[in-house]
Amino acid sequence: MLPLNDAEQRAVRFYEGDVRGASDAFWGDAKAYVSLNALLFEGLRTERTRIAEGKRLNPALLADIPALLNVYRNLFAAARKGVAAEAALGYRVERADDFAVCRDAGMTLTFTSTSRSGFLPAYGDKRGIVLLTYHVPAGTPQIVFAEQLHDYLKNAEDELLLPPFLAMRLEKRRLTAADCRITDMEGAQPLAAYDLYLTGKMQAGAVASPGIPPCDAGIRVWNALNAGAEPDAADVSSFREWKRLLAARLFCMM
Repeated sequence: MLPLNDAEQRAVRFYEGDVRGASDAFWGDAKAYVSLNALLFEGLRTERTRIAEGKRLNPALLADIPALLNVYRNLFAAARKGVAAEAALGYRVERADDFAVCRDAGMTLTFTSTSRSGFLPAYGDKRGIVLLTYHVPAGTPQIVFAEQLHDYLKNAEDELLLPPFLAMRLEKRRLTAADCRITDMEGAQPLAAYDLYLTGKMQAGAVASPGIPPCDAGIRVWNALNAGAEPDAADVSSFREWKRLLAARLFCMM
């Protein structure tokens, strides 16, 4: 693994939730990964799910597009520097709804946090869960927090972070008794368990890297959702198109 520069270290710590020394609305968000990943799902379904779970979306990320793009850019750079020298396993407790979208796409769609130390019951703070075992072959871009950070705030999580746009195939497996002791935020057992075999980066033909305009509509949408209100339909339509542009830009970065 290659060493990370200061900007890459900051982005990885930010994603982790290590915001020591930061106080502004952008860099001081210890749950920024919620918003960073919500932006990579089409539509608003994932935002509505997170709001229903008591989580909050951070409009400050949409108020500074250059800073937002730099966070993603540095996360990708860190993943390329952490390319796996040997195969590994990562374990994740996932929302069934979010998994269904990735399953249908045949790839990771967001930055995907897994643990090398097994399923973490603390990550059952979701409604309706599935258990995912990621089989990560050598040569896969990844961020291994314990190995790439100078100091790691959440050592117990032993996190292996996978980037979006990694192709995969999946096999459903039977739930074990140990699996069923992991429950969601309402005490319900997992709905299913899967082995996911990563097969490399998604490929595409020539893709133009689009410009990313300001996202005032997205700010209004997230403010409305945070307040428990229904966002304006025109803003929702504009935000959906903006998210498509963002995903295309990030694909080019990867």
